[in-house]
Amino acid sequence: MEHLLPYVITFLLLLTLSNISNRLFPKLPLPLVQVVLGIGVGLFLGNHELSFSSDLFLALVIGPLLFREAAESHVASLLKNWRLIVFLIFPVVFVTTLGIGFVGNAVLSVIPLAAFLAIGAALGPTDLVAFASLSGRFAFPKKVEHILKGEGLLNDASGLVAFQVALTALATGTFSLGQASLSLLLSVVGGALAGFVTASLQRYALRVLSDFRIIDIASVLLLELSLPLLTFFLAEEIHASGIIAVVVAGIMNAARFKKITVFAAQVDTVTETVWETVTFMLNGLVFLILGVELAQLSGPVLVGSFARNITLLLVVFSLTALLFALRWSMIWLFFLTSKRQLAKPLKEYHREILTLTFSGVKGTVSVATILLLPASLDDSVYALVLFIVAGVTLVSFLSGILILPKLAKPKENHVDNKMQIAILNDVLMMLEADLQKASQKAPVYAAIDNYHGRIEQLILKQEDQQIQKDLADLQLLIFSIESDGLEKAFEEGRIQEKGYHLYQQYLRGLEHNINRTATSQLRYSFLVLLRFVRRSWHYLMLLGFVFRKNVKAGDFSEAEREDIIDLYLANTEIILESFYHLKSVYHPSLIEFLQDSRLREAEIIGTGVFIERVIARAKPTNVDEMLRGYYLERKLISEYESDNLISHRYAKRLRREVNELESYSLKDNLNSLPYDVMRYAQKN
Repeated sequence: MEHLLPYVITFLLLLTLSNISNRLFPKLPLPLVQVVLGIGVGLFLGNHELSFSSDLFLALVIGPLLFREAAESHVASLLKNWRLIVFLIFPVVFVTTLGIGFVGNAVLSVIPLAAFLAIGAALGPTDLVAFASLSGRFAFPKKVEHILKGEGLLNDASGLVAFQVALTALATGTFSLGQASLSLLLSVVGGALAGFVTASLQRYALRVLSDFRIIDIASVLLLELSLPLLTFFLAEEIHASGIIAVVVAGIMNAARFKKITVFAAQVDTVTETVWETVTFMLNGLVFLILGVELAQLSGPVLVGSFARNITLLLVVFSLTALLFALRWSMIWLFFLTSKRQLAKPLKEYHREILTLTFSGVKGTVSVATILLLPASLDDSVYALVLFIVAGVTLVSFLSGILILPKLAKPKENHVDNKMQIAILNDVLMMLEADLQKASQKAPVYAAIDNYHGRIEQLILKQEDQQIQKDLADLQLLIFSIESDGLEKAFEEGRIQEKGYHLYQQYLRGLEHNINRTATSQLRYSFLVLLRFVRRSWHYLMLLGFVFRKNVKAGDFSEAEREDIIDLYLANTEIILESFYHLKSVYHPSLIEFLQDSRLREAEIIGTGVFIERVIARAKPTNVDEMLRGYYLERKLISEYESDNLISHRYAKRLRREVNELESYSLKDNLNSLPYDVMRYAQKN
């Protein structure tokens, strides 16, 4: 156990690092980053080999991932395209097994034919995990996506059966087509039954807990998380397909009547969040392990002569090309034999055939399968087999990354936000009307600021990437001017310690509003780091004064308030002058938008509520005002829907967003701990 813990911590840190890298450089595929990090771990380990059980890997990683994919699958579409899915699951996998086996053995005879058939069986199935990571970046036709997901869910069973047959041939030297077919049938039927039984038992257990009124969210969540593990191990115990079992269990788990109750809504929210996190971790773990395996398997093999290494690499690339060629030929043959049922001429399906071909990428399932080879195999042959499978897996995945962008359209996340912007603008007008009769204006201003921020984000999403980049650059300019102005004012004695601390909170809000993915990461990091160093040095010189004092709006004298307002207005003058000189550089409408926004802010700040607004932003105390905004927003959504200004589907999306915001605002422990600690310190 003490040896396992460092690996767990390392993998969790690498998953976090890969996610951060993907956020900083979104064009870099996340799985590729994770494979590279895994290779780094493998090289760092050196001779200390990281070993894991293939059976456990399939049960604890691949099983839950396929269970979740099955639960989210579109069953009607799978049934609609069942002919092609069945064709990809059985004939394509078996032809791939035989093709790779015989051709590979002819090229590299040092590996026995049966071992090469095992390689073909491991490389036959498409890895749904690998495909899902690619489909997140590209817009596949829905039909193609459903076909590939159906194939990826079910073809592991045929691949594993073919692999078991190859192992039998390797051990005994005999092969029986009838025995192989019977094994496949029993494996599929047994797996389906195991999945049906475990899903039914889970459903019955939940019903019993509900009848006795002892059900809670934790029980439901634990039962759902344990279902794929229990299903897989039960299926394997009866020598059936664990993969088919978890897929059937996943489909049955999702195929339940939806009860509209508070408890059901709470369960759905929690399970959705937990599964998203678990799926991300397991997906990342798949590619990290692939990188580790690739690094560790390459060492024992690539120690020979240069010519031998070149030959091995050529074999890897040739087998990858053969994989795609066999897949393309089989898919083209299916379309050719089905042309009477096609709505268009066969030549117009060329792009769809190529997309189905190059989406058939391999993943860590292939490596996990080949690791089931018996240890009695000759060491040099065993190392070669593992290297070839890992190499072909990586090259096929990279091929998909390079070729699919040419065949599929990039995903368009553009959503028409104009009607939502109109609704939020109407809410703003009503809140501004509330402002006139409010005794405490700061909480209402904070609610108004919140809606202004949401509107700005929606407007930003409507614009193209160049406008987003220009806006982020101008936001960085504002941030830089404000930060420099604060430091200069403090050095010249125009602002005191409390005012400095308050303005730093305001700068932090500006920093968070910058779209850092649209601007130079180097420039953004430099400005944020510079502000951090200045603030830390300032706090150090004051011996932590600002950390010990819980600053409230009433602590500021009239003179200190005037100093803060003067600083803001002085920075505003510099910012507006900079905008004037940049009109020929940036789009005029963007400059005007920022100018109007700054002038509106300056007008509000001139009323003397700057301090209250900054404190309200740092510690939200305007829950009642925000709830008032959400009420108005729901009311306007209903009115827009009843007037046919927005569709029912559009209204549902807007209501879901309001519900999430309201739920978050109503959390009792929201942002309370730091302020509770400060209040306690102040009292004592």
